[in-house]
Amino acid sequence: MAEYMILTEKKSAADNFAQALGGMSGSFDGHSYQIVHAQGHLMELAEPKDQVSNDLKDCYSSWEPENMPWNLADFSWKKEPTKGSNIRKLLSQIKKVSQSSQSIVIATDNDPSGEGELLAWEIINAIGWHGKVYREYHDDETPKSIVKAMRNLKDVSNQSQDGDYLKANVRSKWDFASMQLTRLATSYIRNAGYYVKVVNQGRLKSVMLSMVYQREQAIKNYVKKPYFEVKFQDDQGHVYARKVAKDDEEKLAKIRHSDKALAEQELQQYQSPVHVKRLRLENKRNMPKTLLDLAKVDALLSKKGYSSNQIKNVYQQLYEAGYVSYPRTEDKVITTEQFNELVQNSKEIAMLVGVNVKLLMHTAPRKELVKDSATHGANRPGSKVPASLDDLGKVLKNKNDLQCAKDIYCLLGRTALAILGEDYLYRVVTAVIEEYPAFGTQYNVPVNYNYKQIYCEGELPKEPKPLGKQAKSIVAEGANPKPSKPTKAWLFKRLANYGKYGIGTGATQQSTMADLTSAKSNSHLLKDTKGVLSLTETGLMSAVIAQGTMIASPKATEQLFQGMDAVGAFKLEPQKVLNSINTVITHDKPLLQQNMALVEQTIGKPEKKQYPKRDKVDVTYQGKPVQINAKWGEHTWTQGELTELSAGNTITFDYKKGQITGQLGEREYKGHKFIAFVPDFDKD
Repeated sequence: MAEYMILTEKKSAADNFAQALGGMSGSFDGHSYQIVHAQGHLMELAEPKDQVSNDLKDCYSSWEPENMPWNLADFSWKKEPTKGSNIRKLLSQIKKVSQSSQSIVIATDNDPSGEGELLAWEIINAIGWHGKVYREYHDDETPKSIVKAMRNLKDVSNQSQDGDYLKANVRSKWDFASMQLTRLATSYIRNAGYYVKVVNQGRLKSVMLSMVYQREQAIKNYVKKPYFEVKFQDDQGHVYARKVAKDDEEKLAKIRHSDKALAEQELQQYQSPVHVKRLRLENKRNMPKTLLDLAKVDALLSKKGYSSNQIKNVYQQLYEAGYVSYPRTEDKVITTEQFNELVQNSKEIAMLVGVNVKLLMHTAPRKELVKDSATHGANRPGSKVPASLDDLGKVLKNKNDLQCAKDIYCLLGRTALAILGEDYLYRVVTAVIEEYPAFGTQYNVPVNYNYKQIYCEGELPKEPKPLGKQAKSIVAEGANPKPSKPTKAWLFKRLANYGKYGIGTGATQQSTMADLTSAKSNSHLLKDTKGVLSLTETGLMSAVIAQGTMIASPKATEQLFQGMDAVGAFKLEPQKVLNSINTVITHDKPLLQQNMALVEQTIGKPEKKQYPKRDKVDVTYQGKPVQINAKWGEHTWTQGELTELSAGNTITFDYKKGQITGQLGEREYKGHKFIAFVPDFDKD
C-alpha cells in the first residue's frame, strides 16, 4: 500500500512529477507514492433542473423571466461527471488507486483563484474518500520546485478549513446561479423577435463588454471643440505654456479661447521676442519596472496578430515543458531564489533573445523587484533554457504556433533580463520665459539607456534639441482629445487600475478575453483585430441590455471579487457571498427588460422572419405521431435513425470530429413544449 496517492491536474503534470520523484510510483524521502492524474475538471454542477425536486423541474428548465430569480435553497448542488468518453473510466482508475493508498496529496495547479483546489476536491468527494488529504504548493513544475513542495506538505483533510477550496467553490456556485442573467437577457431579446443563440452575461465578462461599449459610444458621440491658446516657442522648437491641471476647467477656460480672434487679441499683451531662462538641470534615474502579468503579455503580443486563445494555449504548453514560469501567477516580482536562478541562466537567455550580455551588470537584487513574499513569481523564462528558439517547437501541439512561442519567450526573456540592467539615467531640464515666468517647459535628456536597451516598450527616448536662447509668442491651436479606440492594453489597464485592488487578476482577465474573442465560443462577443477590440452584433446586444445593471458594474464586480477573497481568508461566510446573487438578479431583472428599448434603438427593429423555416419529418414519440426537424445541425436523419428514435431507442452518429449520442425528448421554448432530438451533452 502506497503512503501517498499524488493527484495532478493533467497527464503532462503527472509526467513532470514522475521526472522529479523518480517514476510514476516508488519512494521519495522515505514515503511510498503513486501518481495519478485528472484531465482538468472531471466533475461539474448538474443542470438546474437536475438539482431540484421533480415538482420544480419545469420551473428550473425554463428560460422565461417569470421563473426567476431562483430560490437557491431548492438546489442540492449535486455534481456529475463532465461530458467525455473516458471521464468515468478515469474516475474509476483514480478511485482504485486511492483504495490502496494511505493518503491523498493534492498536486493540482496552485493558482490564485483556487481552481486547482476545487478540481481536486471534486474528485476526492466523487470517489468517496474520507482519509487524510495533504496539499503541496509547487511554484512551477520543475524538479527542484516539485521536490521542495513535496517536502513541505500541508494537512488539509478538513475540507471546510481549506480556504482556497472555499473561495473557488463559492465562485463556482455564484457563476452557476448567475446563468439566470444570461437566460433573462436571451429571453427578452428573443421574445422581442431578434434571432440570437445566447446573449451571455457574467462576472467580469459583462464589465468588459460594457467598458468597450461605452468607449465606442464616446467615439461615436465625439464632437471636436477647437481652442486657441497663447504660448511661446523658442528658436529650437521648445514650446512654453502656462501650467494648469487638465481637470481644472475654470483655469483652462481663462487661457483657452474658442475664438481665434480673442487669442490673437491676448497675444498683443506680450512682447516678442523674449528670452529663455533655464531654471534647473536635475540628474535622475529610473529603475526597471515590475514584470508582466498574463494580461500584459496578451496586450503586447496581440499587436502581432496572435489571438488571446493562441497566447494562452501556447504559453501553457511552454510552461508544461519547463521553458517559462507559471502563467496564472498574481506576482509581478520574484523571490531571491528565483532571482539567483535568473542570474545563473542570464547569459544563455540573453543569447537566445538578442540581448547584449554586457548590459547585465546589476546582479544584486533590488528590494522593489525581489521579495520573498512572492510565490510563483512573475511571468519569466523557466528554469529550463532551450538550446535554440526552434527547440520550442518540439513541445507544441501545432507547429504553426512556433513563431508565437518564440515571441512569448523573447518578450519574457527581455522583460526579465531588464531587471539585471542598470538604472536608466537622464537629465530633467526646466526653463521659463524670463519676462513671463508663468510660461514654462520641461523635458528629459537621456544620459545612459542601460536597462532600456534590454527592454523598452515602444521606441527608446530620443535626445531633444538644446534650449533656445530666444522665443516668440504664438497662437497654438488645440482641441479636446478624441477618445482612442478600445484596445486590449487599454481595457486591461482600466481593470487593473479600478478601485484599490483592481478587478480580477491578469490571468483571469486574459482568460475571459480568450473566451469573449473566440469565434468558436458561445461567448463570441468581441472581435480582436491585432489588439483593437470591437463588439460583435450579439456582443452589442449583450452590452446594451446590461447598461446600468449590477452585473456590468465595475464597483459591484470589484466588491464581489473582494468578497470571494474574504471567504478564502475565513473572514466571510460563503453563504453571504452566494446570497448576493439574489440581490443582483432582483436589481437587474427589471433593468434588462427596460433596456430592450435601448436595444431596439441601437440595433434597429428585428426583421419579421428571423427564424428560418425547417423541413420536418414524421416520427413517433411515446406512441404518438409527431414531427421533428429533418436535420440536427448539419446531420440529416437517415430512415434507420428515425426508426430507432421512434422506438424510443438511443442512437449514436458521427458528427464533425466526434460522435453524438441522444434520443427523443421534450423541449420548451417561449412556453411552447415540443418534441426534439436531445443529445446527451445538451444544455438548457
